Amino acid sequence: MNASLVITLAQLQPCLRSEFIAHTSAGTLPLILDEAQELPRRGLPEQFRTPLSLILSGPEQVLLEAGTYRLEHSQLGHLEWYLWPIAPAFPARDEDAGRQRYQVNFS
Repeated sequence: MNASLVITLAQLQPCLRSEFIAHTSAGTLPLILDEAQELPRRGLPEQFRTPLSLILSGPEQVLLEAGTYRLEHSQLGHLEWYLWPIAPAFPARDEDAGRQRYQVNFS
């Protein structure tokens, strides 16, 4: 998949709980897609895509700075997404223990 193509929720749903490999200056880092959801359109004209929010998680020992990363996924191919670190889910969830969370938004 070309990094410039518009990604949809339908493309992401089969990828939930699957691994994305982030290429960083320190090497590769596995990230898991934990959540993918559409955001409210709030009057956005129909010709524009429905906004999306993704939550990925990776090992807590490595904290990626906010920035654009090249990602690889077995179904989606090569992607370039802007990720930023976010706080753990509240209330705390068992599956988040030992994980650093990241968010990606598309509008």
